[in-house]
Amino acid sequence: MDEGDINIFEPQVFGIELASQLARRKPRDVARRIYDEIMDKVIVVDEIGYDLLLDVALSTACRAIDAFYIAIASVISAMLVSADKVMVSNARKYSVEAYYIHDLNEYSTLMSRISQS
Repeated sequence: MDEGDINIFEPQVFGIELASQLARRKPRDVARRIYDEIMDKVIVVDEIGYDLLLDVALSTACRAIDAFYIAIASVISAMLVSADKVMVSNARKYSVEAYYIHDLNEYSTLMSRISQS
């Protein structure tokens, strides 16, 4: 499997969060270069319906930002992969296939699942 075989979908807010995190750690020009390199590899989902976000929130009691990630995975029938155990749990409540990467068994299952794609 090549790196280019996997599509990474992110809500629009991801770009802003990435930029602010980079700006806290790097000079502006370096932060912008890294931002551009990462965002070139990401498919940004600009529009997520409010009703869907509300349904995710009411169904899972998740954090607001997590609702965006769960909604995207739900709409495009994608796997949600996260280092956030709570988000993974809430995604599963919403019937989204989700993997917690800090669990060795889940990570192994994820790698097997990806290699089958």
